[in-house]
Amino acid sequence: MPYKLTSLRAKIDAEKNTLTASKQDSHNSILQKLDVLVADARLKFLMTEWAGEANDPLPGVVAQLVGDERQPRVIDLSGVPNEVAGVSSAVIARTLFNLKVWQTSEERAADPVLLVCEEAHRYVPNSGEAQYEAAQEAIRRIAKEGRKYGIGLLLVSQRPSEVEATVLSQCNSWIVLRVTNDSDREHVKAILPDSMAGLTKMLSGLRRQEAVFVGQAAMLPSRILIRNLLPEQLPKSNDIDFDKGWQSAAMSEEQLKVVGNRWRYQRR
Repeated sequence: MPYKLTSLRAKIDAEKNTLTASKQDSHNSILQKLDVLVADARLKFLMTEWAGEANDPLPGVVAQLVGDERQPRVIDLSGVPNEVAGVSSAVIARTLFNLKVWQTSEERAADPVLLVCEEAHRYVPNSGEAQYEAAQEAIRRIAKEGRKYGIGLLLVSQRPSEVEATVLSQCNSWIVLRVTNDSDREHVKAILPDSMAGLTKMLSGLRRQEAVFVGQAAMLPSRILIRNLLPEQLPKSNDIDFDKGWQSAAMSEEQLKVVGNRWRYQRR
């Protein structure tokens, strides 16, 4: 059974008192590190003593991801620093995977989950950046093992050549829109089965809203046209009209103050 923080500190002090003065430095070092961790406001949730199963916050945390409220759930990490975004995406992916692992077969069958990674080249990049190592490992595990536990993975990226190859190789269905970059086209060609590699020749000539659809989700490799959406159905990701925007007045100091407060307090 794990020690409470006060019990751990008392145990370290008791062991320290049995040592000679020259050998107490290692124990003092541990105590100093505990003091630093306890004083760090960012780690308060981690250093708070366990209050027992009656006050377990885990179900409430998981319910924010897969509860019975409206789906899908959107977690906005667009303004989060890279070193935090990597850890955050890793925690989300590991939480969902472990939830499915500990469900029964009946629970998995009744509640499958699809994890969508928008801008996937940010969370599972094809480079060995340390801040994304945990995210790469967590998402790679979902890509390799997730289907049998009832959790799927959907990767969305404008630069497939920058997404980790191991994760891409586990994708069994592709919707590929126009790709003009040579390295991206070659990357897509390398991932597709040899019998479909010829489809990559048409990628640079696709029109707007046109795509190549291949894989297990498609009965036949197809060139498809994505239907128009109503204005209220469109995602809030349209390009900014620079010409129209530059015709407007510049932001005042008061407007910048409002934006600065949103930025400082991380509130939209």
